[in-house]
Amino acid sequence: MPGALPVLNEAVVDSATAVALALNASVSKRAGFARKNYFYPDLPKGYQITQHAEPLARDGYLDVEFEGHVKRVGIRQVHIEEDAGKSVHAEHGGEGGSLIDVNRCGVPLVEIVTRPDLRDIDEADAFLNELRRILVSLGVATGEMHEGSLRFDTNISVRPQGATEMGTQTEIKNLNSFRAVRKALAYEADRQSRVLRDGGKVVHETLLWDESSERAVPMRSKEGASDYRYFPEPDLVDFEIDGRRIERVRESMPELPGASRRRLVEVYAIPEYDAFVLTAEPATLRLYESTVGALLERLGPDAPATAAKTVSNWVMVILRGHLNERRITLAELSARAASHDPTGGKDGASALASRLADVIALRLRGEVSEPAARRLFDAAMECAEPVDGLVEKLDLRVVSDEDALRSLVRDVLAGHPEEVARYHAGTTKLVRFFVGQVLGRTGGKADPELATRVLLEELRSGGTT
Repeated sequence: MPGALPVLNEAVVDSATAVALALNASVSKRAGFARKNYFYPDLPKGYQITQHAEPLARDGYLDVEFEGHVKRVGIRQVHIEEDAGKSVHAEHGGEGGSLIDVNRCGVPLVEIVTRPDLRDIDEADAFLNELRRILVSLGVATGEMHEGSLRFDTNISVRPQGATEMGTQTEIKNLNSFRAVRKALAYEADRQSRVLRDGGKVVHETLLWDESSERAVPMRSKEGASDYRYFPEPDLVDFEIDGRRIERVRESMPELPGASRRRLVEVYAIPEYDAFVLTAEPATLRLYESTVGALLERLGPDAPATAAKTVSNWVMVILRGHLNERRITLAELSARAASHDPTGGKDGASALASRLADVIALRLRGEVSEPAARRLFDAAMECAEPVDGLVEKLDLRVVSDEDALRSLVRDVLAGHPEEVARYHAGTTKLVRFFVGQVLGRTGGKADPELATRVLLEELRSGGTT
């Protein structure tokens, strides 16, 4: 705020250094701050403390897996600056003007500036998603864009096909979601193309993305470095980052998402797609690996080779569905699991992994059917009762008595003579219908594989006529 003296936050330097190292950038031995002077309502004191001539790091890159190949995106620089306020604009054409929330003024942030290496919207989307994964894994951002912890400004230009010189760029601000980035880039690329086709010139300006109308509106003419009247920040001295500090930061960094994906594919033999989904959030990765470990302990030498893939399916599909249906987060579910831990000695992630492993182990041993396992999982997330006890309490134990199933299969076939006749006439897909009838009569407790085998035996013997 006006009149307040700035102080450099040491932890911010370490966080920014970690970001720079993750992006393969060269960390400067000496860095400093400058004042960037401009007037805008969200900047009460009329200037922003940033880095200009001496940024924290330069010349990095990020390799992004995109459509079967690796796209290298250059990083021009990584620098520290203070945040401005948040402008809340009335809907386009509406009343009420704009409101300014100045609570985050002066809060430190790290800005990452890329080189113009992205050529289409899908590439930009892949890059931003990978960047988000890295920042979240480093713990420097939550990645929740609606909270403002991660924001994007885009610069875009178009040029005639075959041209080597870049076109005039515009900057689009106020992008608070990946969807907004895609929409804004598509809108502005189309607008600039129409301007050039009509013989006009693209103006170098800053645009504001209007989410309600899904269009970019002029915000201000784009200033150059001279317009900002940069000069050294008199209240902050330059600072040095020695090699020992850089190495300390490097050693404290976690495994980055790209390395995690490669390791998951190699160690657990799961598909690359699964590894990509499981590494989207550090908490999801930790849950996956903890669950696999707990499951292998329960199954021992009898664990199937596909156990890790089974866990992957459960985490990506069943667990995610459970969270979405109840509109809760993984952190909230983990906290609930910890509160249900009878020993009280497990943290949320470990408690949740233990419960999930209990359910999957029962399924892989064939003690519960797939539908029953899903019911069991939902119940296990709501109470502290042991999973084995819930199986008996909810009567979910699989029906594996072959004689009982054979009797049930015969009843099903006897009750559907027309379908049996159609099956023998060549409509073999009716097997799924018959199995569904058997599972329905047992409340989903019949072993599907056993039921299918018995059913086919009865049909081959002529079925019920």
